[in-house]
Amino acid sequence: MNTMSDSWGLAWQLILHADAELLRIASLSLQVSASACVVGALLGLLLGAWLAVAEFPGHSIAVWLVNTLLALPAVVVGLLVYLLLSRSGPLGELGILFTPSAMVVAQSVLVTPLIAALSRRLVLAALAEGGDQFRSLGARPLTVALLMLVHERMGVATVLLTAFARAIAEVGAVMIVGGNIAGVTRVMTTTIALETSKGDLALALALGFVLLAVVGVVNGAMGVLHRLGSRVQHPVQPVSAAVPTPATTPPAAVTVDTGPLAILDKATVRLGAVTALRDVSLTLRRGDRLVLVGANGSGKTTLLKLLHGLVPHTGRCDFLPLQPEGRPPRLAMVFQQTFLLNLSVGRNLRIGLWLAGVPAAQRAERCRQALARVGLLGHIARPARTLSGGQQQRLGIARAWSQQPDLLLLDEPTASLDPSAKHEVENLIEEIGASGITIVASTHNLGQAKRLATRVAYLQSGELIAVRPVEQFFQGEPLPEKAEQFLKGELGWR
Repeated sequence: MNTMSDSWGLAWQLILHADAELLRIASLSLQVSASACVVGALLGLLLGAWLAVAEFPGHSIAVWLVNTLLALPAVVVGLLVYLLLSRSGPLGELGILFTPSAMVVAQSVLVTPLIAALSRRLVLAALAEGGDQFRSLGARPLTVALLMLVHERMGVATVLLTAFARAIAEVGAVMIVGGNIAGVTRVMTTTIALETSKGDLALALALGFVLLAVVGVVNGAMGVLHRLGSRVQHPVQPVSAAVPTPATTPPAAVTVDTGPLAILDKATVRLGAVTALRDVSLTLRRGDRLVLVGANGSGKTTLLKLLHGLVPHTGRCDFLPLQPEGRPPRLAMVFQQTFLLNLSVGRNLRIGLWLAGVPAAQRAERCRQALARVGLLGHIARPARTLSGGQQQRLGIARAWSQQPDLLLLDEPTASLDPSAKHEVENLIEEIGASGITIVASTHNLGQAKRLATRVAYLQSGELIAVRPVEQFFQGEPLPEKAEQFLKGELGWR
């Protein structure tokens, strides 16, 4: 007798004839394991997100403990839950020992560390790509972490499927706390164990194949639901649809008070052992269009993050109340590569407005206005990550502009864009500057600096070497030697 071939044949017979007892056992297995995954997801996803962003004494120990619990034997979990739920245990009054509820508790204990550890890694990877961008919108750390789980929802689905497989395939814990009672707590794995103990290896293997088929069906169903959800939530924009384009003629300049907006005095930023900015002193006025230039690593991005409060510093970095409004200025930032959630264009913008505290009644109209401003209103329902590079950067500008900032920070806004996309983004920046919004931008393109700036600042190795009006920077008296050497390398006529 070939036990393997007999098992295959028996498994097909059990499935094709829809054996009533098998259906009942398989159904209970699904109910228990699915319920445990729901409980584990509620606890594990929140715990994983929190551990990814929390800072507290003993944080590394907490992470170590969660990772260590991945190796927790199912039998040990069963014993612990049995002691908790037994009549003499602290939870004995619940009276759920040897019931499916006890099995759910045991499997929840098993899968929660798995979900927490894997979801923490998902969040950390996403934070490295776009965490600063959501913090710049005003999101609190845990909110950012939860948004990253939404962004990585396919990864989360894989984590939950892994947890479900771990739960439905384990036998030790459910055997101990469930008792393998026929018609009450008998599930697929305990049935397999029972048939194995009776010596019926062919039937035990057949039941194992059936269990694999059940998990395969669940996996396939999740994939189908994801595809259907993507089609419903993100209809594809027809190619022939009319899409507004951004204006190419800047509006008439708006006159604003030109008083001081921000004052930096000996501001220093240290990132670990590296001094990214050293003793920077600078006064920023309303209506300024200050462009930062300098080599890679000169401190341009760090200075933008300092202004936005995204990095710790020493020295002075103060924002003065606006006049005549009397309120503190609002800030927004566009990063070199705009990070967009795996959601539609409109949802990305509305989430930004929600994080900024904009009332719900205003979000839809602000979203439409911002998208119309950058020529993307026709793409409002399109998946944001399917936009071209130039369109994604325009969407980043729309997200920042929708915050109604007084100061807009731009970190190399046209880097890696083709000439046409660069032209579109520059037009937008000119329009925004002409509307009275103060702009601080970084760039490697000195021609762009001449076109966009009212003042140019040169940084080198974290030091602010020179700040001058744009004409004086390029055509005036000689700059300090360090800045002059940089410009000679970039501009052939100097």
